[in-house]
Amino acid sequence: MEKIVLEYVEYLKEVKGISLNTEMAYRRDLMKLVRYLDSQGIHEVAQITATNLNSYMLHMEKQKLTNTTISRNVASIKGFFNYLFKKKYIKEDVSEGLTSPKIERREPKSASKEDVEKVLAIPNGKTPKLLRDKAMIELLYSTGIMVEELVSLKIQDVNLEMGYLQCHFPGNQNAYPIDKQALKAMKAYLKNGREPLLKGHGSDVLFPNISGRKMSRQGFWKILKGYAAKAGIEGTITPSMLRHS
Repeated sequence: MEKIVLEYVEYLKEVKGISLNTEMAYRRDLMKLVRYLDSQGIHEVAQITATNLNSYMLHMEKQKLTNTTISRNVASIKGFFNYLFKKKYIKEDVSEGLTSPKIERREPKSASKEDVEKVLAIPNGKTPKLLRDKAMIELLYSTGIMVEELVSLKIQDVNLEMGYLQCHFPGNQNAYPIDKQALKAMKAYLKNGREPLLKGHGSDVLFPNISGRKMSRQGFWKILKGYAAKAGIEGTITPSMLRHS
């Protein structure tokens, strides 16, 4: 099965143009699945059943893997089996019934849900700045990362195909799932917002400021404060109020 996994990863590189990070994630996740199936006496893709995949899900849960890791594995597995089915290696896609662990937006302790929703609704437009601001606020609320981590993100840290971001911040090397609302905002921003904001700078910063440089923590706080005022929220709302409790 390893040969077919490598064939699939090569297909993703050549046809889909995936990044090196995505390639490594697919390879790692699928090789873990292959090793598990080998231990169960399953050595050919045609032998794999939906029950086998569900057993693997339970196996990951017993290992106490995070929902983030399991979600990424599910994305890898479903993509792989979709490829196997299209290439006629298998007669049916037995991964169709797999579902990722439910990832819900948790209400922050320091701000009401109503206030948060008001802020999220304000940056609603198609200018590069509005697209960036919407993506940043949605991503902060979706993942619960710190503002310092948010403004330090690089373009290669976000994997929209698999729906997660990878932190590379001192003391935090974790991966975080991105929920549907944030994913939608990120896709719109990367399609129409980031390049104009970079102003020709060859930077890998994910969220540049209006000068095309890395945004500061204080800069994001000012942006958030402005949207809170426009939303008519009384008192002070800070970035930490949007983070998951």
